[in-house]
Amino acid sequence: MSSPDANIPAADRVRSPFLDQLGLGVRLALTNGRDGWGRLLLTACGVGLGVALLLFTASFPGIVQHRNERLYVQNDTFRDEDLPTPGDRTVLIATADTTFRGTAIRGRVVQPEGPDAALPPGVAAYPPPGRMVVSPALAELLKDPANQLLRDRLPYPVVGGIGPDGLLGPGQAGYLLGSDRLSRDAGASRITSYGHFSPPKPMDPRLILLNAVGLTVMLAPVGVFLAAAARFGGERRDRRLAALRLVGADRRMTARLAAGESLVGAVLGLVAGAALFLLGRRLTGHLRLAGFSFYPEDIAPHPAIAAAIAVVVPLLGIGVSLLAMRRVTVDPLGVVRRSGPGRRRIGWRLALPLAGLALTALALALPTQYNPSGMGRTAVFNSVQDTRGSLLVAFGVLLILVGVCTLLPWLVEAATRRSGGGVSWQLAIRRLQLSSGPASAAVSGVVVAVAGAIALQTLFLGVSASYEDRPGPRAAVGPYQQSVSFPGGGPQADRLADSLARSPGVRATAAYTEFALETPTAKLWDLPAVRIADCAVLRGFATLPDCKDGDAFAVQGRTTRPDAGTDVGTSGGTSAGTDVGTNAGTNTGPNTGADAAATAKPGTTVHAAFFRGDGEPPSWPLPAVTATVEPVEGADPNGRIGSGLLLLTPGAVPAAALRGQPATVLVAMAPGLPDPKEQLATDVMAIDPQGLAGSPLDRAVDPTYLAVKRLLTAGSAVTLLLVALSLLVGQLERFREQRRILGVLNAVGTRRRILGLSVLWQTLVPMALGMLLAAVGGLLMGAVLQYTAGLPFALDWGSMLAMSAIAASAVLLTTALGLPQLLRLMRPAELRYE
Repeated sequence: MSSPDANIPAADRVRSPFLDQLGLGVRLALTNGRDGWGRLLLTACGVGLGVALLLFTASFPGIVQHRNERLYVQNDTFRDEDLPTPGDRTVLIATADTTFRGTAIRGRVVQPEGPDAALPPGVAAYPPPGRMVVSPALAELLKDPANQLLRDRLPYPVVGGIGPDGLLGPGQAGYLLGSDRLSRDAGASRITSYGHFSPPKPMDPRLILLNAVGLTVMLAPVGVFLAAAARFGGERRDRRLAALRLVGADRRMTARLAAGESLVGAVLGLVAGAALFLLGRRLTGHLRLAGFSFYPEDIAPHPAIAAAIAVVVPLLGIGVSLLAMRRVTVDPLGVVRRSGPGRRRIGWRLALPLAGLALTALALALPTQYNPSGMGRTAVFNSVQDTRGSLLVAFGVLLILVGVCTLLPWLVEAATRRSGGGVSWQLAIRRLQLSSGPASAAVSGVVVAVAGAIALQTLFLGVSASYEDRPGPRAAVGPYQQSVSFPGGGPQADRLADSLARSPGVRATAAYTEFALETPTAKLWDLPAVRIADCAVLRGFATLPDCKDGDAFAVQGRTTRPDAGTDVGTSGGTSAGTDVGTNAGTNTGPNTGADAAATAKPGTTVHAAFFRGDGEPPSWPLPAVTATVEPVEGADPNGRIGSGLLLLTPGAVPAAALRGQPATVLVAMAPGLPDPKEQLATDVMAIDPQGLAGSPLDRAVDPTYLAVKRLLTAGSAVTLLLVALSLLVGQLERFREQRRILGVLNAVGTRRRILGLSVLWQTLVPMALGMLLAAVGGLLMGAVLQYTAGLPFALDWGSMLAMSAIAASAVLLTTALGLPQLLRLMRPAELRYE
């Protein structure tokens, strides 16, 4: 006897019902007429916007790697390879950085010493002495008619350009100046190659937490928008699937059909997102984002993350569709008849933020390398200030944001159970009663963005207090406000001061040379530092009983070293965290106590610490102290007068001891000069391209903190742009869903003004409730984040109101932009049904 399946073709026997039903769902999505294609287009736009932002986020590891590689090749004034003698491959190189009206300009002075000297990256040939090659960004600045001061500062003929291999990005301003006067005594380094590894500075744990929370806050709305975009046209799809359910389709078949339809929109969204990413990447070469610029080829998503996005986004669309099908499978007749849904439950919605708070509490209890026993939270032993703790807190914030998003539909439903008022209000409330999901979904992304922004701003307020609210330096008592450092200018300090004094706008100058001391048996913290200047200059720093050339004075008194007075830079290519007038950032006021200078033994043979000149550092005997003196507080804007300092006149020191030491020139500017700091920098570089002018009295802010602040600000702006675009796409889809209802109301004589107001109320009611929910949730998260980070509780009400106002304005603006489409749909022709 033959088998019952013997007469079934082999192709039909191996065909999977799952694939058949999934394919039927795909065909339903693609063959649903003009309306179906319009819905797919809107879904692809919504999903594509989110995918593009995710791809840019996935490119961040590659961006960091490429930027580190470019930083590596620009680390060229390192001291590890400071060779003592020239050779065929050696190059003398010195730093000549400057800043013009807020734009940092990287400068190098080079002098090849042999025929085989290595070329700098991005440069075809060394410029001749007195000539320079410049980056495209600096070339644009030099061409600007308004930048005459910059042309005066860099008056050298341009003979070439610097290519991408030698720049951090297309927006970096830089130049390479040829010279034949460099020497190690004048502050130059001798190298044989460009590029040197420099270990990165460890980031403040609070900034790590700020980064983790900021990334979560910026990406959470993307997930909400992707979920909302996957449900575009959801009401019509639900009615179609409910009809299939009524004619005999079981739950599994209905789920597979929905999965097939969702898969089409998700795949089209992936393609659209990839196209938007490629277009945006090409445009990044012309943009400056938070002070940074990037080459398009440096922006590429990590392959593993890109593959995860390609898998997760379709799965998210399918998952959202399946979650929304509960009513289709349970009450298909109610879906077809458009009856109101059952009441939403609040239990599981509250469980999400509670789980987020529980994760935050778990992060506080984690043992770390700083707190191995899990002791109580303190400002020092804080387990959140650890990478694992920061990630747990960020995941907890994500759960709270998701909870806020899920609470919004329940809140809208609870607030619209009763109706009353005018006709437009009743129409809006009735629409929300029948289907509050689409209206809530339209603003849920905004709610999540605002709640996250409030929490991030609250955390940022506490972190910024540690960086921006530090007490600034005290105003100088003396006449000098500016400080200029000339590397290797110690032997010519007075001549440099006289040259600078002849510059327009300079009222007075005072020059000195300062460096730390050491001996073969004693280190710099055992010996005083010395400051060498003539008697007239020394009288401005301390109360001298009498002074003649050859005298030496020991300073005894409290050291004044303001926090913000240490950012004026020296050699080595850095401009932060070093002291003007010192050799490579040497601390010239060692912690040696009040008697360090006074008890220094006369005749002790000493030499300069950290000597970088040619040969060995000159040695010389310490002179006898003439008198112990009290410093004049605030006389030096650099704030380095105090115990452990010897004030020496030139006659007390051999002239050879000044070789290779930097000169510091204090400057008093005449009042009323336009752009005094820019004019001073120009005058300084006219004397010596290596000269660096600074303002020690200006408050300095940590550069890492500034970079984090700028990146978070730029990321928030991009997220807000995504919010606005997604709102507009969602608004257009909602109008398409309601077009038959609008056509019926218009056909029976309802005024367009009333219909327009009803649509506005449908947006305003969820938005108002959402802003209230966002404020409560954001403040709760902000308070928890400040507590977990060990920061004092503080709120910025102004910023919170501003963010809420911006978000509300974005919703109203997108609603207004959709009104033309709404008016077009208010016509009897929309009653046609296919």
